[in-house]
Order: sequence, then C-alpha cells, then structure tokens
Amino acid sequence: MTEQQPPGGNHNDGGVQVVGSTVRGHVAGGRGATVSIGAEAAGPAAPAGPERLRTAAEALRTELARLRAEQPDAVPEEDAADADAALAGILDETALDEPREGPLRRRVRAAADALRAVAVLAAAVSGLEAAFAALFGQS
Repeated sequence: MTEQQPPGGNHNDGGVQVVGSTVRGHVAGGRGATVSIGAEAAGPAAPAGPERLRTAAEALRTELARLRAEQPDAVPEEDAADADAALAGILDETALDEPREGPLRRRVRAAADALRAVAVLAAAVSGLEAAFAALFGQS
C-alpha cells in the first residue's frame, strides 16, 4: 500500500525540511537520525552516582578558593565559610557507602544559597544542584 501525498501541498516523509532560510549548525535528517549537542558531545560522560556529586563539590570548592585568592572581597567571609563547610559536608557524606539524601539536600542547598549571588560561580553551583538531582532521580 502506497501512502498518498496530500493534494496541492508539499510532503515530507520525516526528514529535515527548511524552506526560505539557511540552517547553520547541527542537523540530522531521516528516520532515526540524531544529533548530540552540548557536554555529552564535547567530552566523556560525568561519573555516575555519588562520584558525580563529589566531583561537582570538589570543583565548586576549588573555584571558590581560586576566586577568593584572586578577589578576596568577591564573596562575603560568612558566605564563603558557610559554603566551604557545606561542601566539606558533601564530600564527607559522599564518601559513605550509602550517602543519605536528607543531609546532602541540606548541604547542597546551603552551598547554593551562600554562593548563588556570585555570578562567576553560577555554573559550578548549577552543576552541584544538577549532580544532586541526578543522584536521587529528581528533576
């Protein structure tokens, strides 16, 4: 059985159709075609489980220390101390055989609250929150 094209119209069997414009960048066409854009395409996958959260906490802690060394007034002392204590707690908790969701949630929230207003740390804060969400199957 052959599928009929709609009368008087264009027909596309599921590919990429661009009319009247130019496409620059990644394009996939045809049945089952895919394009990967972003971090997955750029490098190896992030470690799974608590290792991903641990890596994110270590990265944020390193960025915070670097920022404070370069610009001592960039983060208020109290916020930096709160974030550092929360990040140390995340590292301790993720070293356990079975990290607990409640303590990790509180520590991730404390670190994020302390550093959310620091623009240069925004990506690292988001990475920490995303790693926590992935660990406990949250979105």
